[in-house]
Amino acid sequence: MPYFIPVRRMQNHKQIRRAIRAKRRSLSRQEQHNHSLSAANHFIINIRLIRSRRIALYLAADGELDPQPLIQRLLKLNKKLYLPALKPGTNNALWFSEFHPNDRLQTNRFGIAEPNIRRRKPIPAWSLDLIIMPLVAFSSEGVRMGMGGGYYDRTLAYQLQHKQWIRPALIGFAHDFQRVERLSRQPWDVPLHGVITEQGYQSFRFTN
Repeated sequence: MPYFIPVRRMQNHKQIRRAIRAKRRSLSRQEQHNHSLSAANHFIINIRLIRSRRIALYLAADGELDPQPLIQRLLKLNKKLYLPALKPGTNNALWFSEFHPNDRLQTNRFGIAEPNIRRRKPIPAWSLDLIIMPLVAFSSEGVRMGMGGGYYDRTLAYQLQHKQWIRPALIGFAHDFQRVERLSRQPWDVPLHGVITEQGYQSFRFTN
């Protein structure tokens, strides 16, 4: 039976974010590493997911589940990997630049490392097969809570406007304790297709 962080006494998303981020940061390095390895294994053995060719990931911060073990395994499988980057003049939407291990990254205005889009031409989200997404919390209905900036929701809004367009697949990547009983979904929230934790993979019914 999955573990849920109770949210009844948490009145708003700010409280949920604070509680889960604190729990993430409380993990030891070994716990973080073990969770990351287990989650990577669950991805690799999933036939549906591993078929993806163009895969976007992220660089972990603030106790997020680290996709580095997965990145290393995907590179060995000759997958094309991409990282998100803020593209100027796009209403704070994300574009994605191909990632190579020896690339020199730059720091954006939020202190997050990202590719230099002047060196590697970025591509839009719909050109990808799959995005592995960071998150703060998720529900069993596939509702995703991010950091509150709305960057992924703005970037992927076309999936709400064109219900037949579900590319790329949106897969959350998180510690299992980031699962909560329920999350209210706003009209602009783009739901997940599935989530991977150290406990395994869960698929959600995608309804716009």
